[in-house]
Amino acid sequence: MNKVTNILASKKVAAGLLMATAVGSSSAFAADTPPLGIAAFTQVGSLVTSYEAAAWPIVISLTVAVIGISLFKKFSKKAAS
Repeated sequence: MNKVTNILASKKVAAGLLMATAVGSSSAFAADTPPLGIAAFTQVGSLVTSYEAAAWPIVISLTVAVIGISLFKKFSKKAAS
């Protein structure tokens, strides 16, 4: 039983050391953001915005088409019966 608790204690220490290393390295990388990275993210953000603006007319026309098709089917079934 004593051996099992020693193994668990050593695993907790290793996990704690790993977490401390990960937090330390991530804060070190986050502190120094290069200007090219900021420019790239800004450019990607503007590209996404332009794609989003271009997608809305397509979404609206598809929605109107689906509603129109379903209404046509509904009224054609009523007319046939």
